[in-house]
Amino acid sequence: MKIRSKIACLMLLCILGSLFGDNNFSLAQQAGDINELQDQIDVKKAQIDQINDKIDEYRTRINQYSNQAASLMGDVEMIENQIALAQLDIQSTEIEIESQQMEVQLLEQAIEEQESKIVRQREILENMIFELNKNDGIGFVEVLFGAGDFNELFMAVKDLETVNADLQNALNETKATKESLGADKIEQEEKLENLVALQESLKNQIEQMEHQVGAKSVLIAQTQDSESEYRVLMSELRQEQQYISNQINTLQSEMSGKLDDLDELGDSTLISWPTHGIITAIFHDPSYPFRHLFEHGGLDIAVPTGTPIEAAAPGYVAWARTGASYGNYVMIIHANGYATLYAHLSSFNVSADQFVSRGQVIGYSGSTGLSTGPHLHFEVRVNGIPVNPQSYLVDY
Repeated sequence: MKIRSKIACLMLLCILGSLFGDNNFSLAQQAGDINELQDQIDVKKAQIDQINDKIDEYRTRINQYSNQAASLMGDVEMIENQIALAQLDIQSTEIEIESQQMEVQLLEQAIEEQESKIVRQREILENMIFELNKNDGIGFVEVLFGAGDFNELFMAVKDLETVNADLQNALNETKATKESLGADKIEQEEKLENLVALQESLKNQIEQMEHQVGAKSVLIAQTQDSESEYRVLMSELRQEQQYISNQINTLQSEMSGKLDDLDELGDSTLISWPTHGIITAIFHDPSYPFRHLFEHGGLDIAVPTGTPIEAAAPGYVAWARTGASYGNYVMIIHANGYATLYAHLSSFNVSADQFVSRGQVIGYSGSTGLSTGPHLHFEVRVNGIPVNPQSYLVDY
């Protein structure tokens, strides 16, 4: 009977551990908090779905305006829809950030509970092992010689098997909890990284919206809110584009030998970044607010007024002048038919008929000409034709 009493004590310890190892009140409270957070996340996701439906409507309208014939009223209405679309994008991202923060909070609670559970499980295991050691261990030999009769032996063996099974289950549960904890921590890190990306996206969206708002003001000011002035502006801008293409081809023919001599390292076709900032418009950007006036032939890089602008490659300064669309701009001719253009500058740091090296400051950013705010408009041209700068830019 003595052996069975010892085993019974261990079985009682296992049962008490399973009953009281968790604080039921605490678990219930945490479950309520988790359910409340999950409900809030579901509400946020429903809001995002509703906003996305509106975003699709605005995109459809913008596409319709893009396919219409060029007109001042059409362009203004398209820009207004782009502003509304940008505002919805910002609203959607803000809600997504809130939702992600809540999901991170949920994971933090789950991690905290799992860590507490591991502590409780360890305590139970320690108590069980302590009881086994205190009783000099209880194995089959002790049961065999400690039993009074065969029936007691049979019952003691069954009890011992139950204790060993409970001990193994406790070990397995602790192992599973640790694995779950590790997975939750990895998921938490991924969500935090996603949160940082969303916040950066929000910053870009706000920058984009500010440019859209500026585009409407600029367009109305440049045309004096007149359809006829809009037509005049469109004609002037297209003539300017044609003049630039013709001049590049002429200058490249004239300067061919000198440019080859300048290109001692053979790297003038490697185009380095003239500055760094948020890209607000890409090459042939479908959302470009002035695309009916002219196709967007480069990159718009948002930078504060007065930011130094560097030559993207060694070359010859064809001109540093002021134009209707580009404002203050510099054109640099490079070897092998390449040319780069830097527009909307606040001031020049070079003059025409001058050779420059890669990285040399040629001017400072601004918002001159047909501009929606402080930024650099950067173009890469091959044989006078604008090409996508992102296909040529490298970190040099």
